[in-house]
Amino acid sequence: MIFQNFYLNTAVILIISYLIGSFPSAYIAGKIKGIDISKEGSQNVGGMNTITSVGKFAGVIVIITDMAKGALSAYIATRFSDHIFIPLLAVVFAVIGHNWMIYIGFRGGKGVSTFIGGLLYLSPVSFFFLYLVFVPIALLILKDSYVATAFAFFAFSFFLWTYKGNLWWLAFGIFITIVYIIKSYGLLKSYYTENRKDVNPIIKKIFKPFFKGM
Repeated sequence: MIFQNFYLNTAVILIISYLIGSFPSAYIAGKIKGIDISKEGSQNVGGMNTITSVGKFAGVIVIITDMAKGALSAYIATRFSDHIFIPLLAVVFAVIGHNWMIYIGFRGGKGVSTFIGGLLYLSPVSFFFLYLVFVPIALLILKDSYVATAFAFFAFSFFLWTYKGNLWWLAFGIFITIVYIIKSYGLLKSYYTENRKDVNPIIKKIFKPFFKGM
């Protein structure tokens, strides 16, 4: 533990996780190319928009970096806390940091890569269930990247509960889902009010074997 007091120790871990999550990798990648990514493409300060607005190589580096933010937060929490829920909560705070980055005026991305990084560190098998079962099924039914992700995350929360046999994992999944919904609220709302349906071209390529013709 960093501090002997559990609550102080937890607070420090979560603050560190938020600050790690706030590292603006996509924003930096854009600035190197003279691009303000928050004003280009989808205006999302994340890996997908970096690929489309800055370049594939930069986008891949950003995605890897964003995943590392989640994994590093989980590692630090695991290293300095004995409570099972603290590493999970640290990943949630890293995602919050990514979505509302303190260093660039609380702009940010959707937090998916950061969540994936944390999940891969804490439960790599679960990651494959999420992206080989829950996300493809949600995409097939809903035909929209954002709504499908929200529904997949929500359903996945109950899988985590069953698979891990612990309510902390259900809480983790629900918290991640809530953070994603808050950040994507406008897009989720337009799916129902404006009949908007959009599958990111990159997502289409990833899941092409499953969804030909989407």
